[in-house]
Amino acid sequence: MTPERRKHSATALLAVLSIAGAVLAHFAIVDRFSPALGALLSLVPAAAFLLWIARRSRYRGAVAAALALAALAAWAEWGNLERHFPGVFFVEHAGANLLLAILFGRTLATGREPLCTRFARIAHGAMTPEMAAYTRAVTLAWTLFFSTLALASAVLYLGGFLTAWSVLATLLSPVLLGLMFVGEYAIRLRALPHAERIGILGGIRAFSRHFAAAPR
Repeated sequence: MTPERRKHSATALLAVLSIAGAVLAHFAIVDRFSPALGALLSLVPAAAFLLWIARRSRYRGAVAAALALAALAAWAEWGNLERHFPGVFFVEHAGANLLLAILFGRTLATGREPLCTRFARIAHGAMTPEMAAYTRAVTLAWTLFFSTLALASAVLYLGGFLTAWSVLATLLSPVLLGLMFVGEYAIRLRALPHAERIGILGGIRAFSRHFAAAPR
């Protein structure tokens, strides 16, 4: 198998596991059929994020020690985690969307380069005034998207609408994210018909390259 095919296979496997995990998490939250499984699944997003930080950090020893302490704390408080794991999912979902809203929104301040403009410059190089204006609008759109998800998550969870919140957090959010990428690409084709077309995956790769090149 070629490296490219292995990469596609790994991506497909990750997608299948993500979908399965989301479905299991939803039923664990709503039906409480397996609190232990729910608790375990609630730790996956945080663990993945911490492992990503560990991989990129120049202080890997310190990060590894922090990970070990976090694992020890989870083990010591496992009973409480089983009882309150929906709250962990809530903090992760609302918190992640709020942080993304801040990440995109803060670059809209005067004198700063909008984040999507930076992505486009990484992907295309030179920027025309039309591209700069469009990518600024896209940065605003993403800011509003993540802000809306964070607000909806907080309103539903804190309002006691657990089933509706779980549908949003575990099942609907990935679909909405995908629709945002597809919708933005369709609008881009109309707004910038003569611009180089890198596609949806190209935009995601530009996003990844931006964070890969960020100072550590």
